[in-house]
Amino acid sequence: MTTRPAKAGEAAESALDRLVHLACTALGTPMGLVSILGEQTTAFCAVVGTDLQELPTEVSVTRALVEMGSDAVLVIGDALNDPRFCRHPMVTGPEAIRFYAGATVRRRDGVAVGAIGVMDRVPRDGLTPDQMVTLKRLAALSGDLVDQMMVEQTQAEQLQMLQLAESMAGVGHWRWDVTTNRVNWSDEVYRIHALDRASFDPSLDSAVGAYHPEDQVRLNALIEHSLATGEGYDFELRIIRADGAERITRAKAVCETDGTGRVRAMFGVFQDVTEDVQAQAAVTASEARYRLLADNATDIIATYSLDGRFGYVSPSVEVATGYRPEELIGRPVTDFLYPDDVPSVLNAFQTLSRAGSEVVSARIAYRARRKNGSLVWLEAHPRLLRDADGQPIEFHDVTRDITHTKALEEQLTLARDKAEAGARVKSEFLANMSHELRTPLTSVIGFSGLLQSSKALPQAERLYADRIATSSEALLSVINDILDYSKLEADAVELDPQPFDPRELAESAASIVEDQCAKKGLALVVAVADDLPETLMGDANRLRQVLLNFLSNAVKFTAKGQITLTVGGAATSEGWRLKAQVRDSGIGIAADKIDALFERFAQADASTTRNYGGTGLGLSISRRLIEMMGGEIGAESQAGEGSTFWFEASLPLAHAEWTDLAEIEPVAMPTGARLLMADDTAANRELVTVMLGGFGLTVDTASDGAEAVEAVRSRDYDLVLMDVHMPVMDGLAATRAIRALGGAAARVPIIALTANVQAENVRSCLEAGMDDHVAKPIQVADLVAAIGRQLSPASDMEFGVRHGV
Repeated sequence: MTTRPAKAGEAAESALDRLVHLACTALGTPMGLVSILGEQTTAFCAVVGTDLQELPTEVSVTRALVEMGSDAVLVIGDALNDPRFCRHPMVTGPEAIRFYAGATVRRRDGVAVGAIGVMDRVPRDGLTPDQMVTLKRLAALSGDLVDQMMVEQTQAEQLQMLQLAESMAGVGHWRWDVTTNRVNWSDEVYRIHALDRASFDPSLDSAVGAYHPEDQVRLNALIEHSLATGEGYDFELRIIRADGAERITRAKAVCETDGTGRVRAMFGVFQDVTEDVQAQAAVTASEARYRLLADNATDIIATYSLDGRFGYVSPSVEVATGYRPEELIGRPVTDFLYPDDVPSVLNAFQTLSRAGSEVVSARIAYRARRKNGSLVWLEAHPRLLRDADGQPIEFHDVTRDITHTKALEEQLTLARDKAEAGARVKSEFLANMSHELRTPLTSVIGFSGLLQSSKALPQAERLYADRIATSSEALLSVINDILDYSKLEADAVELDPQPFDPRELAESAASIVEDQCAKKGLALVVAVADDLPETLMGDANRLRQVLLNFLSNAVKFTAKGQITLTVGGAATSEGWRLKAQVRDSGIGIAADKIDALFERFAQADASTTRNYGGTGLGLSISRRLIEMMGGEIGAESQAGEGSTFWFEASLPLAHAEWTDLAEIEPVAMPTGARLLMADDTAANRELVTVMLGGFGLTVDTASDGAEAVEAVRSRDYDLVLMDVHMPVMDGLAATRAIRALGGAAARVPIIALTANVQAENVRSCLEAGMDDHVAKPIQVADLVAAIGRQLSPASDMEFGVRHGV
């Protein structure tokens, strides 16, 4: 029988090692071990007969024993014939184990943590009843030893942490046992004395003898007083270190008493405070120099007693206030403050008084009266001085005249208020213009769409309808560009990163201009790189907006030939560098005009707007969006030879769970539901009624918010379409009134129909209790999708009967 040889630096044979030897002897086996189960690895704490130190937990026999229970015993007569363990590494490996008998090792709390086992290289019939009892007792003893080992390990870690803390703080601890006269020092106490634990064993006499001869008498008196009264002490005295250096130390002690009140031990902390004392002495020595500086400083330097009376004021106070220092000494500070500012100043000083010593005081601005009665703005920066015991002594203050600064602040405040007012006016103007333009466009776009979808429309009239639809979409594009640029200027645009398929992004953008290309006889080619990731993380809507701007410009400025959209890029350490470009065979751009294209309201020349339309904002918006993503954007072109517009953006790869979200099936449009449409424009009510009627939905109408509330109160509706800006009662007020009705009526889904698509307006809709919003001009797909989201059936119940949901 052999035991794993101890390596250099290892401790002597442990109690667990001896226990394993005992188990092997008692059960007659050449091999044995105690193992502790870990999440990934099973560690062998004590081993006899093998050099193995650990095994993966997934193949460990210990795991099988622990899973069997805290009192389990496992005996394997011949491992080669046991399908559970015949491929075990200790069976097939050099150990060639055939027989195994083991029992669960558990802690005192009953939790199984490992196993003790004995092994043999030859098969055996099993264990006798007596051997089984012996194995279980050895397992119980192993549990006790493991508990003890864990306690010792915890104590060692705690001691090490205490030593580290003492080393960092420079504070040691000590204990004197009065009964045995034994003195114990921590490592930091040895370091402060410049002594070594291995060569010096402290006693009470040697500890007291380390102090300066002049201080030993006081220390002995303190110790005698503590022994007599049970009270501790706290002092600063000098020691003479072993290297001859004199240091100032602080010791603080408490007494440990027995049941009779007699002191049986004293313990405490010990610290070298030499540098602190020297620093305090330096401060005291420099006070005279401070006075000299204070008397000649331009700022006002002052001290106040705790009750707020001047104790010292530098001569510079006369320049700021007209008072000489001797006119202020002994008088309350509040006598000179502007009455309206007295409460705030007093509150600031009281707050400083209650705060801890580590708190940095705030600067306090207030008005004071000059000697001639005029007002001066002053800024104080007080500090609260404390004594060695932490008790407040007085306030020190440095004050300066900030009258000129305050005047500048007032000017800046007025300028800021004026700018904010202008921004509000601009925002309100944009909101109103958005509403006034989008509201009629709802009818224009909606009814022109209905005309285009009519099969009975003659050819000439269909052409007219197409012209109306094209012009209205162009007008909507202009409005959207202006609003988008206004949001970007105000930093009101926030990106919304979501997982998206870059191939689908390219195809969807191309599909939007596909009909326009077909009408002009242009070939549209979409080339997507084979190695493009399936899913990236980014704001797909904003990326599509940039791509669509490139494509729309290409269609606009290309009379014949081909437009090619290429999407690819390259892998990066953080994800993927997405690159997209649109190449056309159009009119091209002069080289000296390219840089100006991405500026606002800029186009290649003045005739562009007249011939092709547009605001000149699209590329500027695209540049701002790509830069918000940390990307780059640019163009290459020559006059008459076509153009290439491109952008690059670094995007992270989307996680797999995000990808799954994109695969959720869209909700189906419900049929048979009854809706209420509230809008003050008759044309809009008629348009939505016609649109939704084609989907099997019944639509009632109301011309203002008050009618909508009364309709919901008197009749059951599955959903309400609510315009925001209406007379009598607007949509927000109507929504709040509906939510206050109570019962099923208060829970009816409400979708906002708003021509003001600015973020703050949408947020106001949701805060008022609306569930969703659809922008005007209304797109049929957007409206149907929003209704579908709100009315997706959660059961087989019929629409229109939603009470009690």
